[in-house]
Amino acid sequence: MTGLRLLLSWILVLFLIGAILHWTIHPLPDPNKGFVLLYDLPGEHLLFSMLAERSGLEIFEPGLRVALGGVFLLAALMMLISPARRFGAILTCLCCGMLILAHLSPWGSLELAGNEAGDETDGGAAFYLTVAVLTAAALLVWIHPRRT
Repeated sequence: MTGLRLLLSWILVLFLIGAILHWTIHPLPDPNKGFVLLYDLPGEHLLFSMLAERSGLEIFEPGLRVALGGVFLLAALMMLISPARRFGAILTCLCCGMLILAHLSPWGSLELAGNEAGDETDGGAAFYLTVAVLTAAALLVWIHPRRT
């Protein structure tokens, strides 16, 4: 049973690390502007610039965005190390919870505008990916074998 739990743990870790890299540094060529935490220029990230604009708090962009990206990368690194995997998953759950609260706040939105004119939206893809990552991280906390 421990072997199956360890295999499922690795599958979840690979998914989580892929999603975190997609959010933070986006290793693929030609990333979409406004969706990558550490790649976008100040004022270019859609969610955090919307939060800063609507709330009037300039801490959201770029300070909080860069800090969140750093914490996500730290959590991904911790999930690679088996003894720290559970703590990395808990850290990921906390970060995703913050992102979900940002989307659901009065200043946020489930759908982010995908272009300058705001005609097209992402259809809530960023929000749904956040919920999927939160679910996978919570499963990892529960599934990862405990030390005996």
